[in-house]
Amino acid sequence: MKSFVLAFALLALTPKVSLAHPVIYQGGSVYWGTFTPQVNIQRLSYSVTPKLAVEAHSNRFKSIDNYQDYQLGLNVLIKKWLNVDSQANIYVGAYAGYYKNEISNGFTYQGMLMGDWESRSLYTAASIDSYISEDDIKLRYTHRVGVAPYKAEMGELQSWLVLKLDYFKAMDDRVMVTPMLRFFYNNVLWEIGSSIQGDFFLTLMVHY
Repeated sequence: MKSFVLAFALLALTPKVSLAHPVIYQGGSVYWGTFTPQVNIQRLSYSVTPKLAVEAHSNRFKSIDNYQDYQLGLNVLIKKWLNVDSQANIYVGAYAGYYKNEISNGFTYQGMLMGDWESRSLYTAASIDSYISEDDIKLRYTHRVGVAPYKAEMGELQSWLVLKLDYFKAMDDRVMVTPMLRFFYNNVLWEIGSSIQGDFFLTLMVHY
């Protein structure tokens, strides 16, 4: 509950910004939270340059022995393509910190590779996250595709119908399929949906 209070407080206090990406303009900050019954991921980043952000984040996976970590790291914009009516980005991230679960605790490391492409009517993104602790490596894959039911102008509410696919073998051998709605207005992005397995999904992202 404290996580939701913090997220909505940020929504109320932050001014307008541009697009929702983990690395933004120099001096900008991003809060990003993802919530499901089994997963709680929260990130806070600060863009030192338009291509480099310092990030603090935590991951909690309840069904993996109540795994919880706290990490610091870097998120880097490797490449950006700006076209007349679309854009694409590739990011990498590297993090280190401390983890604990019901069995053990110690140092942990995480690597991330993410790419996205978006026009005014189509959207797709994919990411791979690796969680490394002791001799164990866990991989999480995410892919999403979306379509806009209408073309919004700058400053208007942008809406998307999105299908999200997740595969995290450490949690479930099945691919989790989640239809959801994605909205972006001014500096705030939010996504809400439910997987076909019945798991509620919420994302909140704020630039400020």
